[in-house]
Amino acid sequence: MIAGARIGFDPALPTSALIALGVLAALSLAVYVWRRGGAPILRAAGLAFVFIGITQPQWVRETREPANDVALIVVDQSESLALAGRRDAARAAGDAMAERLSREAGVDVRVREARGGPDGTMITSVISDALSDVAPERIGGVIVVTDGQAADPPAEPRRLAELGPAHILIVGDPDRGDRRLELVSAPTFGIVGEPMRVTGRVIDNTGNAQVRVRVTIDGQHATETVVRANQDFSVNVRLPRRGRNMVMLEADGGPQEITLANNRQAFAANGVRDRLRVLLVTGTPHPGARVWRNLLKSDPAVDLVHFSILRPPDKQDYTPLNELALIPFPTEELFERRLGEFDLIIFDRAPQRGILQAYYFASIARRVEQGGALLITAGETEAGLDGLYRTALAGILPSQPTGQVIDRAYRPAPTALGSRHPVVRGLPTPERWGRWTQQVGARATSGQTVLAGADGQPLLVLDRAGAGRVAQLWSDQPWLWARGYDGGGPHGELLRRLAHWLMQEPELEDERLSLDPNTRGLEIERSTLGAAPGPIELISPSGERTQVQLGENAPGLWRGEAPATEQGLYEARSGNLRAFAAVGPLNPREAAALAADPEILRPFANATGGSVTLTGEDGRRLPEIRRIDRGANAGGGDWIGIERNGAYVVRAATASPLGPGWLWAVLGTALLMLGWRRESL
Repeated sequence: MIAGARIGFDPALPTSALIALGVLAALSLAVYVWRRGGAPILRAAGLAFVFIGITQPQWVRETREPANDVALIVVDQSESLALAGRRDAARAAGDAMAERLSREAGVDVRVREARGGPDGTMITSVISDALSDVAPERIGGVIVVTDGQAADPPAEPRRLAELGPAHILIVGDPDRGDRRLELVSAPTFGIVGEPMRVTGRVIDNTGNAQVRVRVTIDGQHATETVVRANQDFSVNVRLPRRGRNMVMLEADGGPQEITLANNRQAFAANGVRDRLRVLLVTGTPHPGARVWRNLLKSDPAVDLVHFSILRPPDKQDYTPLNELALIPFPTEELFERRLGEFDLIIFDRAPQRGILQAYYFASIARRVEQGGALLITAGETEAGLDGLYRTALAGILPSQPTGQVIDRAYRPAPTALGSRHPVVRGLPTPERWGRWTQQVGARATSGQTVLAGADGQPLLVLDRAGAGRVAQLWSDQPWLWARGYDGGGPHGELLRRLAHWLMQEPELEDERLSLDPNTRGLEIERSTLGAAPGPIELISPSGERTQVQLGENAPGLWRGEAPATEQGLYEARSGNLRAFAAVGPLNPREAAALAADPEILRPFANATGGSVTLTGEDGRRLPEIRRIDRGANAGGGDWIGIERNGAYVVRAATASPLGPGWLWAVLGTALLMLGWRRESL
């Protein structure tokens, strides 16, 4: 404890009243002097004594306890240091500075960590929060251990001068180069198959070299180009599928690289189809034709062209031609000039005899192999010589008719494979589906049989043909479910899934991997027709690889979860499958610039009287610490200063008035009267 004394005041009036009286007295005295009064000194002295009497001065004796100065150490532990491999060096440098300060008498050391966020590393905010409960006269200084990549340098650094000297210790070598890729513009959606333009820039402080930039979509190679560093470039990208497409641009590494993590940029583009064009050819009218028409017309994204063959060319009757009100079937226009426009072709009980030429079916087969889709729903004629299997389509069809037509009730049922296939998996209560009454006997030679009918024979068979897909439904009776016969069944959902699978919608892929963020981290989903898929490899934005075990959630569907401790783009891998998900910003600021930069926080250090010190890549070139008086020079070539403020805490105090207030007032009044007397002489 130490003793101290000071002069205090115990005013008889509120502070506002004292200010008002003081202003009034000063104005009165100013007017008096301006008018050349005869006793200005006496008037001023009288007013001063009266004012002292009102404020009642006291002699205050205090018992004081010295207060320790507070020194704050902020250690940057953001993702930018982790990506550059400097996080451990920064932590070691912070611990070393804290240990040195702890040996200084009269200093309380506080250590805080700065973490990266969606907006980058907030150094200044951490400092303000850490010292918010400390009186300014107790702050001895601030030491910041960082790579210099701060997202909140103060706009007016001088306003933070009360924090004492701020010393910035830069971990890393500013002269070490690092190439990085930036996106200038990227579309959020694109039409599937149509080019969309992406603009970027490769930043390289080592020169304007030519750099190869590769573009991948969901992990699959899309295109590549060679660009000039430090100049904007553009590249055209075509989205391959509807829904979310993760587009990634990656530049080759440079001669000097801190990390390749910032050599890539990604964005999510939503693929939309211009219009799905479907050609529906219906043979002899039957109740099931309207089921397909209603399903396809209800989808606003489908452009349906529907033809019904009401009168085959070989039909002979005595109706005069001028009385026939039939539209000729435009075979040449549909199957020659416009065939490539259709995404899906459906033959619903459509016989081939006399309707289409043989080479038309060869054209359809080629269209499917180039990426189109074909669905055949079989009527009775499909079992005979007029069936479509007797055409050039046989080369792409996965099953063939046996010639048998089954005319008895049976209940469609998922096969073992079908219960795992996304077209059938999860359809409600298959044991209660209504019965159908007719089926064309068939034998599957390839493909995937997902529904079985009478006697376990194939009912719905799916297959791939080149880049396209085909499906055969060996009955034309889904309409029985639509009408609720024998309890009905999920005709709408089954046919919708079937059509979407044929048109290669990504959510119905039988081999699929998805990665989505949730409140607990990341959710991984793997759909497969095979056995257990095994662990999934998860790659974090910093490149760390972990294995995630999945559990079977439903037949053919496996799920698992993993924590997400970093911001940026995560990648999941399972064999040749890739999936991506963004946690926080897709391209966080923390991963943008990774080179050490002493200039961002230099204005902050200069405004507070601090310094900027380069500690090297390993953070071992640390300055000495010295205690300095408040306001003195706070840094040199190899040392930094922490202020000695001399702050204290008052533990006890006694006050003695410096004379009674009325006596000061009387003396002041006497001086005023003496001045008035002198003016009257």
